Amino acid sequence: MKIFKYIIIILALSLVFLSVYIATGKSEYELTVTEKTELSNQRIYRYVNNLQNFDEWNPWYSNEEVFKLDSISKGKNAKVQWNGNQAIITSTALNDSLALTLDVSGNVYDTKMYFNEVAGKTTITWKINGNLSFSEKFQIFFKGTPDTVIAPIFKQGLQTINNNITESLKNFTIKNEGITLIQETYYIKQIVESNIEGLGDKIFQSMEHMNNFAKNFELEPYGAPFTIFENINVLSGNVRYAVCLPIKNFFFTAEGSDIVCEKLPMFHGYKTVLTGDYIHSDKAWQEVKKEITDKKLTQRADLKPISIYKVSNLTSQKTNEWVTEFIIPVNETVIPVVDIPTDTINN
Repeated sequence: MKIFKYIIIILALSLVFLSVYIATGKSEYELTVTEKTELSNQRIYRYVNNLQNFDEWNPWYSNEEVFKLDSISKGKNAKVQWNGNQAIITSTALNDSLALTLDVSGNVYDTKMYFNEVAGKTTITWKINGNLSFSEKFQIFFKGTPDTVIAPIFKQGLQTINNNITESLKNFTIKNEGITLIQETYYIKQIVESNIEGLGDKIFQSMEHMNNFAKNFELEPYGAPFTIFENINVLSGNVRYAVCLPIKNFFFTAEGSDIVCEKLPMFHGYKTVLTGDYIHSDKAWQEVKKEITDKKLTQRADLKPISIYKVSNLTSQKTNEWVTEFIIPVNETVIPVVDIPTDTINN
């Protein structure tokens, strides 16, 4: 019995010494994890910068957890909470980086993500600074280092971001809806030039700018935002277009302002609808042009093609919910009946 008693005492003392040793060990650590992707830095930044998407890639997520967004959900000071945990965006640099502070189960992580794009490919670098909790120190004592215990959690987050965006780009549909009537309306516009690859991101940035302009001057939006494509240079890959926001009444802008007010006339146009990410817009344009040719329609020379954003990132962060109408003005008001030769029918 004495031997057994001594063994128990020795084990207890060993456990105490081990606990003291682990508890007094170095707490501070710094980690770096990376993920390479074919996605643009703009697309990744936009996804991560909006905490409405956080529940989709949060590496600590479980199905039982309920996420609560703060009044600010995007950009600096955006915050989301779940089961006593929280994530806060503390600083941002457009398309380049953002700082994210995470408080998970009492562990605070000061982190920063960098989005470095080179030749159409992006490397996401996530730097993490923290202090080890006792439970983390205990795991590390038996399993290795912060690189083997903590880093895999953050690596999983980066992989999920990459996978989620990549998968969302694959889901899209294109539907032809025929000739439609576009009503006359006033609109404010901003002229933008960009390359074709960055078209979607530039348009959405301008749309936010237009919305802020309208709010500042108490202008009442009168429909979904749209773009008028003034010139597309296929050889250079450059596009010149106007990002427009319909408003109820005419508005005089200051001389020299980058935003002006104009009037869109009523017209008929052939409409094709894309449901999905704007990256597939080239396919939608090809489809609407093909339909005009196949149906023997004639495009109006005095009006430019337009895209109307019925559902965009202004109203939904899920790209598979985006709905964009692609409309080319035509002279016809109905689709003409094409005579089919009798010999074709008989054959």
